[in-house]
Amino acid sequence: MTACVVADRLAKAYPEVISLTAWIRSCGKLAKRTALYDVSFSVEEGEIFGILGANGAGKTTLLKILSTLVVPDAGTLTVCDRDVAREPAAVRASIGLCPAEERSFYTRLSGRENLRFFGRLQGLGGRVLERRIDESAKRLEIADRLDSVVQGYSTGMRQRLNVARALLPDPPILVLDEPTKALDPVSALRLRRFVREELVGRDGRTVVIATNQLDEAWSLCDRLLVLSQGRVVAEGTPYELEALTPEAERGGALGSFLHLVGGP
Repeated sequence: MTACVVADRLAKAYPEVISLTAWIRSCGKLAKRTALYDVSFSVEEGEIFGILGANGAGKTTLLKILSTLVVPDAGTLTVCDRDVAREPAAVRASIGLCPAEERSFYTRLSGRENLRFFGRLQGLGGRVLERRIDESAKRLEIADRLDSVVQGYSTGMRQRLNVARALLPDPPILVLDEPTKALDPVSALRLRRFVREELVGRDGRTVVIATNQLDEAWSLCDRLLVLSQGRVVAEGTPYELEALTPEAERGGALGSFLHLVGGP
């Protein structure tokens, strides 16, 4: 298989938020909090690649670099042989991003009007845009509510609208940041099934998903990158990660995850 995403020794740090008094005492020097240390991995075409870790492990920072929203301090990351720092526009053309907390929809507009707006921002229009809106809405089972205002959508419907928006430019790679975090069990199962059967099985897309839900990671992902405090602690299939856990400590996905991130 061919690698469509390749990261080599990525690093990223953010300035610490401190009080004005502390800033004056430090003579204007800001301390930094490192979010990623020397992270390397690759994603193969047509696979579901999971980024697993506790809150604050660096998952969202990594996805932001992948989606060209953040520039790495060191290292390189290429998407379809395009560097995220040097060729961000070309990378964005290959990526469909679904952020974790979706607040960018205009809630007083209908779902269709929102999709038209964001589609036009991505250079789409006319019959092509209208066809893709209808196709995406039908596939995600929101066609019957597409002309209703988003303000009346449930959390699950908004998340499906979020995925529909990411699919409009027909990208080969979907990036999902904790897509089922606020969903009920039935809606979460439906979305995972859509990812596996439709996005990957039918379309042949590549999916990169960040999650801290163990069952989701073990049941959905082909391979996993495990992060702990910004560092890679393991990479492999769920079965390979399970094998890394000492037999006496094994407890399925939970035992593997806690062992890898140094939990109790």
